[in-house]
Amino acid sequence: MVKVFTEEPIGLEALVPDEEPDARRRSVEAAPSLEAFLAGLDAPYARAYLAGTHLGPSRRVGLTALTDAEAWILPLLTWAGDRDWSAVDADGDGRGLIAAEVPAALRRADAALAVGPAPLDALAEAAAVGAARRDRLPALRAVLDAGAAALFPEPAFHGHDWSLFAPAPLRDPLVDAFQHHPAAEARRLFAPYRRARGEHTFYFEQWALDSLPDWAEEV
Repeated sequence: MVKVFTEEPIGLEALVPDEEPDARRRSVEAAPSLEAFLAGLDAPYARAYLAGTHLGPSRRVGLTALTDAEAWILPLLTWAGDRDWSAVDADGDGRGLIAAEVPAALRRADAALAVGPAPLDALAEAAAVGAARRDRLPALRAVLDAGAAALFPEPAFHGHDWSLFAPAPLRDPLVDAFQHHPAAEARRLFAPYRRARGEHTFYFEQWALDSLPDWAEEV
């Protein structure tokens, strides 16, 4: 099960209080993530949050924990098109990626990634673990304003999810990319980001899979 939560437009100015954790992550021992504190204002930016749940006998929660990784990697590659990819690791070291390296980088989820002409110093600052969250927003805006999209790994119960920020709308291009790559072994659902704010709605596939809520669209 792949879930894609989208919101556009968003602003990168207003923040929830530092002491207010994301409700769905209160039981995950990890620092609050970028996507947890960005709030929407009138702005040209967009975001998507890609999550995964394996609903078999051995339940696993996390996009990178899914068996069928191509169900979400191939659509991301199609969405990116012929744009260049780059990566910044946990030490802040950045480099360009060749096309053959990108699927493995998405599976490992151990580095921030950029699609397009990203200033890697700004990407490293935006991804810095332990930096004050408010201090990271100007760096993220610098990446987006350069025309690049930014992807940040987010801790899940098993593996990682991905946050994606872009300087242009994401929902329709991502839907098109997912539809271009049908998946035989995975269901893929799109939903508004505002539905991810509570644990009950974030994990809606665990109680509403047979009768999807009207705000979830299967692709």
